Amino acid sequence: MNQSRSEVAAETGLMRVPSERISRLMDLVAELSLSVAETVRSPDLEGLELSHFETAVHRLMMIVHEVQDAATDMRLVAIDDVFKRLRRMGRELERQTGKKIEIQTIGAETQIDKLVADRLYDPLLHVLRNAADHGLEPPADREAAGKPATGRITLTASQVGSEVRITVEDDGRGLNRARILAKARERGFFAPDEEPEPAALWKVIFKDGFSTADTVSNLSGRGVGMDVLNTTMNQLRGRIVVDSSEGKGTRVALHIPVSLAFLDCIILRLGSQLFAVPIDVVSEILRPEAQKLSGISAQNGAEVYLWRGGSIPVCRLSDFFAGMSNGAVQEHAGDQIIVVFQTAGGPLAVPVDEILDRQQVVMKPLTGRLSHVRASYGCALLGNGDVALVLDCERLLQAGGDR
Repeated sequence: MNQSRSEVAAETGLMRVPSERISRLMDLVAELSLSVAETVRSPDLEGLELSHFETAVHRLMMIVHEVQDAATDMRLVAIDDVFKRLRRMGRELERQTGKKIEIQTIGAETQIDKLVADRLYDPLLHVLRNAADHGLEPPADREAAGKPATGRITLTASQVGSEVRITVEDDGRGLNRARILAKARERGFFAPDEEPEPAALWKVIFKDGFSTADTVSNLSGRGVGMDVLNTTMNQLRGRIVVDSSEGKGTRVALHIPVSLAFLDCIILRLGSQLFAVPIDVVSEILRPEAQKLSGISAQNGAEVYLWRGGSIPVCRLSDFFAGMSNGAVQEHAGDQIIVVFQTAGGPLAVPVDEILDRQQVVMKPLTGRLSHVRASYGCALLGNGDVALVLDCERLLQAGGDR
């Protein structure tokens, strides 16, 4: 007997569920994961002969991971909602700038955590306004340069591995290197005779209050928009990559984790302190020869590690987190393991005492006074009840350079 149309609709239709309920479910799944891990690793089980126990534990952990994935998927939404709101700004931007602007979107079906989507609109709007106000030229200037009179801004989203990449790209005049460098030198970010690489120079546009605009408009010029973007990205465990070509345009790429709830990490130990680092950023783990750790680099007086025919900076975690450790940190290079992290600024070598495990951890943000802990996303609750500090390798590299 054929099902009625209403019955089919009931089976395949959508349900409206408040996001608070899904967040509650995510919290319960996280607690379930921790409880299961704590139970199967209980010291009370040591020495007991339990037949088929390992098989049962493996099956249980597989089910928990599937429940985690299912709960995470429930909070994913298409980024199209954010893109639609940004597209609607097109005519308003045309009216305020007097320019012809076309906004295109690619990959609007890409899924992202709703908590992330809810916080992306304002930062992306700042980037869009900057592109329209500073990036795109007036129609007469574009035609004189051999470009179409209508400027184009392209919003693109795609999932690559465990992160979503969102780009805002315009075909305008590009960033003014000379002007940005002059302002950066004026603010003391670079020495008067220093010529930074493009990647290092573009980072200054995210500094609080940084602006090269001579006048303040309704769209930009206050020097707060890009700082808001940078702050939001740090809170979302994301990173920003800027690329610009003079006369061709600028591309701002945001790299954001698909989900904020669970994180696949490698657990590290230095002294008595535990650290967790997202597995995606780990490039290599090795035990160095003593002579490969050089105490002084001829370039900038910093410690470096000789790696693959070149040298990369070394970051000692004890320089930043020693105060959080209950025990003395032993830093004998020959006894330590080097973990090479891949960051937007290049590889970074971090010596640790031990690699403990690979775990899918439950992330908890640091709040209150702990929110100011440097180079950290938050804390990770491990299966045995321990707490590890989750390292933000991008900020770790920056903090090392600022010391």
